[in-house]
Amino acid sequence: MIEKQNKNKNGLFALIVIYSFLFILNYLTPMGFGDDYLYSFIWQGNAMNHPLSLDAVRISSFSDLFLSQWRHYFTWGGRTVAHSLAQFFLWQGKVFFNLINSFVGALLVVEVYWCIHKGKVSFSFNPKILYWIFFALWAFTPGFTPVFLWLTGACNYLWTCVILIGLMIPYIKKYYYPENKNCDCTVFAGFMFLCGVIAGWTNENSVCWIILTLAIHLLVLHRKSGNIENWMYTGFIGLIVGYIALMFAPGNLFRLHLIHGLKWDILQTFTINGSAFLKVIFCQFLLWYFLLRFFYIVAHVSNMDADLRKESSLITILSIISLGMTGIMLMAPDFPERSGFFGTVWLIIAIGIASRIQKEHKMKLIQDDAKRFLSVIGVIYFIMTSVITIQYFYEMFEWHRELIHRVVQSKNNNKKTVLIVKPFRKANKTEVLMSGFHIIENGLSEDADNWENVAFARYYGIKEIQEEKD
Repeated sequence: MIEKQNKNKNGLFALIVIYSFLFILNYLTPMGFGDDYLYSFIWQGNAMNHPLSLDAVRISSFSDLFLSQWRHYFTWGGRTVAHSLAQFFLWQGKVFFNLINSFVGALLVVEVYWCIHKGKVSFSFNPKILYWIFFALWAFTPGFTPVFLWLTGACNYLWTCVILIGLMIPYIKKYYYPENKNCDCTVFAGFMFLCGVIAGWTNENSVCWIILTLAIHLLVLHRKSGNIENWMYTGFIGLIVGYIALMFAPGNLFRLHLIHGLKWDILQTFTINGSAFLKVIFCQFLLWYFLLRFFYIVAHVSNMDADLRKESSLITILSIISLGMTGIMLMAPDFPERSGFFGTVWLIIAIGIASRIQKEHKMKLIQDDAKRFLSVIGVIYFIMTSVITIQYFYEMFEWHRELIHRVVQSKNNNKKTVLIVKPFRKANKTEVLMSGFHIIENGLSEDADNWENVAFARYYGIKEIQEEKD
């Protein structure tokens, strides 16, 4: 009993440590030039790179937010859930976002933990596994900074991932315990439909694979036992409804034509996106190595029991989902490396399940000596990358604070000239590498008419701003 209480306390302490670390990074990360300042205003119905007009209005109410998203849906894109969150937090302020976003980052770690442990929602955590999950997210996420720290990016990737995994947890539990009744009441079924709509309305390259997987799961479950609860249907239908709303937004077509014109060469797009795909796979390399090693070990297990077969099947499914979420981006109009985040999370879940299986079935996924060696290397890697990242972010924080001070002075002095500011130093290649690629550039343009500069100037109520020219 005492040992269990200590484990619970250690698990809670681990989550506090993770939250605190994320909060420090969030606190040191300023608003991103470009998207964050642009989305602080009611959407004007123009292209993203079109400068804001002089009469642009900051969002200051829920009615403003609704109007902005209505225009955004019909003129730019269907990610209404993500951009509603982004515009809400930009309205409320970065300080509030820092507090909540750090919590959501820790919540993702908890959700991954629950998925690894058969979808059981419990608040008794093994701290070592929590630390491992966070380390995996830190080390293997393509574009950790724009996914976890950049306000608009976090709402588009971190938050939507948490929403989608949250929907999947009861389905994972049902996969392991098909005979158990969770909650087959009408209220829960309605709640799952609503959650499904929200989850389906989140991300293009991930939801489609979840829909396909759930469709197969429901079909197999229906043929085997017919033990399908109402909430499973309503959640699935809601997911489809949300995905339709996401994909068929009129703004998607407008943006596609604006970026690629009336002719969209899929083959050329496939070739261009190939480099981004390879970078994502490179980031995930160690995860794929251990996953393939797991499949090799399982293939040589004699007399495989039903439990191991079920676990292996789920790991196979998650691996396919992960690869599919990343691979489908090869045909996307644009492939930012952070789009590989969703596939990485499901890959981490698959590795976590494999790690749990090796203990339960006494298999050796990795030798003890190698495990200790990798643990030491992992600790060294985390300390090195986090120290360099925090140091760089602190310098950027101080630079940004001085920038805002100059902007406020310029506004108070009612200057009508262009405010010229010094750019923040660019990190060298060695620094970027030793940070684990967590360092990203964040600055204005040398052109005062650039849309990012204009959005910044409108936000602070100054005439114009630009960086010093070399």
